[in-house]
Amino acid sequence: MRTERLELAGLPLLARVPKEPKALLLALHGLQGSKEHILSLLPGYAEAGFLLLALDAPRHGERGGPPPSSKSPRYVEEVYQVALRFAEEAQEVAREAQARFGLPLFLAGGSLGAFVVHLLLSRGLRPQAALAFIGSGFPMKLPQGQEVEDPGVRALYEEPPALKGEAYGGVPLLHLHGTKDLIVPLTRMEKTVEALRPHYPEGRLARLVEEGAGHVITPLMARMGLAFLQAWL
Repeated sequence: MRTERLELAGLPLLARVPKEPKALLLALHGLQGSKEHILSLLPGYAEAGFLLLALDAPRHGERGGPPPSSKSPRYVEEVYQVALRFAEEAQEVAREAQARFGLPLFLAGGSLGAFVVHLLLSRGLRPQAALAFIGSGFPMKLPQGQEVEDPGVRALYEEPPALKGEAYGGVPLLHLHGTKDLIVPLTRMEKTVEALRPHYPEGRLARLVEEGAGHVITPLMARMGLAFLQAWL
């Protein structure tokens, strides 16, 4: 396995390339994260044959910043402006990666990256399977006193991705969450699964809840995520 840098859709990416790649895995990090960090949380994936690709979200990593700050009066709006742009860029990267490597596509996202996974599925992207770590298909609750003016962000609140389950096309999807997550409460993930369930065939929508885990992708979550993807490879 080797690590290399490359460019797709005009964006810098970090790749972990196995000796004999079987599939692509586009990994999407969360708020305050980076391409390097999300790849560090997925040990064993490249060794299992997944060619991992990761890019920095807008305002993150080498893209320039700073990321949205909770001190900003427009914090929520800025977070989901990042998510919307990240989704557009990830879709272009996925398209170019499949054309370049000729391999089946899988998705994984953590926290805000998991929300972006939901955005992509609701917009018709069709990976072989997807992982949503410590995230959901509903946006965060608006803090008291904050308003959303951006029409694109407002649309996320009026019609969240998780309420567009018919558009997911039954793509196998595993949510992985902790009982002690204070950033994305477990109830928001459960609400997501409940909303999607009527649109999914048996066995394609799953959840793993780790007792005592907070807002972090744990080794157990990473291992179970890999096993899920391998089942659909």
